[in-house]
Amino acid sequence: MRTLIVQLPLGSPTHNTVYPYAEVHTDTPEAVCTVKWSAAALLPSADRQTDVVALLPAQALSWHRVTMPAGLNKPTARRQAALQGLLEDRLLDDPTTLHMALAPDWQRTAQPWVAVCDREWLSAHLQALEASGLNVHRIVPEFAPTSEILHLHALGDTEQGWLWSSQAERGVWGMPLSALSADGQGLGAQDDKLADLQAEPAVVALISQRLGRQARLVAPHQHWLSALASGWDLAQFDFQANAQNRSFKHMQRVASHFWHHNAWRPVRWGLWMLLATQIVGLNAWAWKTRTDWKNQQQSWSQMLQETFPQTRVVVDAPVQMAKEVARLRQDSGQLAPQDLEAMLAAWGQAQPAHMATPSAWRYQTGQLHIQDLKVGASEQNTITQALNKLGYQWRADGTSWVMRPQEGKP
Repeated sequence: MRTLIVQLPLGSPTHNTVYPYAEVHTDTPEAVCTVKWSAAALLPSADRQTDVVALLPAQALSWHRVTMPAGLNKPTARRQAALQGLLEDRLLDDPTTLHMALAPDWQRTAQPWVAVCDREWLSAHLQALEASGLNVHRIVPEFAPTSEILHLHALGDTEQGWLWSSQAERGVWGMPLSALSADGQGLGAQDDKLADLQAEPAVVALISQRLGRQARLVAPHQHWLSALASGWDLAQFDFQANAQNRSFKHMQRVASHFWHHNAWRPVRWGLWMLLATQIVGLNAWAWKTRTDWKNQQQSWSQMLQETFPQTRVVVDAPVQMAKEVARLRQDSGQLAPQDLEAMLAAWGQAQPAHMATPSAWRYQTGQLHIQDLKVGASEQNTITQALNKLGYQWRADGTSWVMRPQEGKP
């Protein structure tokens, strides 16, 4: 799936603001993040298959842990007010002017992390992108406290580079590389020998020398892909206007990941095999059903032509058989099932002994209407079964009952 990542600059947007951006395909394991710079009006367009992500720089965010009160799983307004009250004493600015976003799994965490940034700054950039035709579907932080292992990221160049640290227990914090002494002093709590240390090419030698250990070389801005995979989405509360659109994009990301990622290849093969098996089975069942139907049609046609050799063309063997039998009965003077005498005889056999004889009858060709007949449930079942054995149907028709020969029976 194509993803357009746009990093928001620290300053307020103007006509001269330049946005770093990257177009990546997140469904490929070898995804590479190549960053370009452009004004908002010249950013690449996004179709319905493109996920637009706003990346918040680490300098724009502060991180705080809170203990959420119970009963705030659904009421969004109350949750936002609770966050403002919990962080009021920790923030330098008025909490009502700041945007706060909870961790994605905050309901299952005793003390979830809260990301805080300037609301007016974020809103201005989102409006600038929207004015250029880009509707942001997701807002992610550049670094987030998601891993139990301490991660150190050295970014930029030797003059203006930063060293950023992230850990689920400590949060996210950073310092300019220029503030890091030659012997690594000033790192403080970050001095963890088990930490994952990675650096971009321009600062890999510097950070390796300062910390006394070899840093892992990574491509510039490659950490943007890790930000996408963090699961964080800061589009909450006031910035949750396009929740339905974001949910659709999330389903698209999941489907694209399932369809293209190598980790799901065995499952995809299994689904294809299951689908192929079902198709083969359905075709085999249809072929057998069609063959049985043709054999039955041939057996009926053979029976009709053997019984009535004068029949040359067989169109509907059961119907033609019934007509021939009826013609033979008529020629021999025998009663046909649709004759009144035959129907009265059948009714006499099916009528229960204790039931009174109906007082009103009406006969039409092939139909006998029995009126003013009161029948209970047990009696109705008894009469229906008896008439079915004799080749007749029996059903209610308003206040009367109708008796007729079963179709297809000679």
